Amino acid sequence: RAVLERHASLLAAGITGLAGDFLADDPVELVGPDGVVVARGLVAYDAREMPGLLGRKTGDLAPEHRREVVHRDEMVLVGRRTGA
Repeated sequence: RAVLERHASLLAAGITGLAGDFLADDPVELVGPDGVVVARGLVAYDAREMPGLLGRKTGDLAPEHRREVVHRDEMVLVGRRTGA
């Protein structure tokens, strides 16, 4: 929701699931709860790192995992937008 409404970066706390195999700096699609792609961006972590980050607050993560999962400067919104 923060990605769409505030054009904010995607943090681990905002992720409820993931699919696919990717490496850090790969392009990924961000999908909303309704299954619609809402953004595309460059991911900061490998797929193998992500399961331990999902849904966790930044302060609860190890220092090396406290950066944004997808920074807003490396993200493009697509499809429907809330509040636009």
